[in-house]
Amino acid sequence: MNEKEILKELYIKLCDASITKNLDILEEILSDDYILVHMTGRKQTKQEYIDSVKNGELKYFKSIHENIEIKINGNEAILIGKTKILASPFGFSKSWWNLKQEILFIKENEKWIIKKSKAESY
Repeated sequence: MNEKEILKELYIKLCDASITKNLDILEEILSDDYILVHMTGRKQTKQEYIDSVKNGELKYFKSIHENIEIKINGNEAILIGKTKILASPFGFSKSWWNLKQEILFIKENEKWIIKKSKAESY
């Protein structure tokens, strides 16, 4: 598997783990200093995000990946993912969201992890 395939797989793992509430996977693939910036501008740390998934504040049901672009520069990579997400975040009713995520990956000890995600609509 080449580097781009590994990064794409990590992005899909992030989406799938958020849907299935697989907190162990989220712990594994997110850096300790991970930051998520939501569409609203709200920021969450790794632990805040995991807690929100765990307690149902962020409910994800299904994802359909429409486009994934990846650029690698040494030990950093940027992935731009356009994904339709069926979700009910922060009390909103369950609906489909067109989610564009810009994800910063870093490679530490020969392993890629997710350092930052910024979400917006498309």
